Amino acid sequence: MWVVLILFCYSRGLMNMSAGMLYGIILMLMAGNAIFYLVLRSGYNKRLKDPSLTMPQMVMGALFAVVVIFHAEAVRGVMLLIFLVVFTFGVFRLHVRQFLHLTVLVLASYGGSIIYLTHFHPGRINTEQEILSWVVLASILIWFSFIGGYINRLRSDGMRFNAELTQAMATIADLAIHDELTQVYNRRHVFTILQREKSLADRGMASFAVCMLDLDHFKQVNDTYGHMAGDAVLKTTAQAIQKNIRAADYLARYGGEEFILVLTYPDVEDGLKCAERICRFCAEQRFAGLPDAFRITISGGVTAYRPSESVDDLVKRADEALYYAKGNGRNRIEYL
Repeated sequence: MWVVLILFCYSRGLMNMSAGMLYGIILMLMAGNAIFYLVLRSGYNKRLKDPSLTMPQMVMGALFAVVVIFHAEAVRGVMLLIFLVVFTFGVFRLHVRQFLHLTVLVLASYGGSIIYLTHFHPGRINTEQEILSWVVLASILIWFSFIGGYINRLRSDGMRFNAELTQAMATIADLAIHDELTQVYNRRHVFTILQREKSLADRGMASFAVCMLDLDHFKQVNDTYGHMAGDAVLKTTAQAIQKNIRAADYLARYGGEEFILVLTYPDVEDGLKCAERICRFCAEQRFAGLPDAFRITISGGVTAYRPSESVDDLVKRADEALYYAKGNGRNRIEYL
């Protein structure tokens, strides 16, 4: 834009400069833009505090504007509008203080031009008119600095609000699918998982198994040590199980002291081995705040998904397998 403006004014005889100076200014303008382009394209700017290089670009634009205005004798007052273009570029990035710093640079440069022309080329300048233009420019740029800073603050506040809102929505979504005490999935979400696994299996994907787990004689824990200790046992057990299953498997609290495992093993035998392994290490688990000799065992029932059956039937069969495990002495896994 600067190049087009300079060439137009020069062609109309409105610029007091030689052809050599004209081409020199154009060359520097294009070189400056090329440098910024290369820095941005190279990614080097990402190492800087302001990766967009807003202030350096505005400084370059402001200084070239001063050069153009200095040589634009007949239309110098109109050319002052160029500074508004420069300041608008930073309206979403700069704070008030940065705008004011740029304002000082512009006013000092323009003021220096007025002083230089007054002393060395008095015939080329109307000093009173230029001083009035300087005062008007100062008023506009100072006003723009505060408005621009205000707009940037609104933008920053909006971005911060959006970030906080996104975080809040993520927290709400997390709470909606997790059990508050144990931090594993809740009953409602596990049925969503089961429905998805059923759909995959019905489309020919690998089958899966379900394991219902129950903490043996858990009521005695609450009666003997209190409900706070019972909650600690539930939480510790759930987290221990979660750490000992694959990322492809899912653990949820089904209700009370019952948990449900969705095991995505292609072979149900592998799922059964996984459940038995969980049963063994839970029997060896120690619990903070409870006697060192305290142990709790787990009973479990495993069943594999049968094509086209409903999720309710699948879960019911796993529950029946759990019932058999309890009836056969507890601390064991039964398959049905």
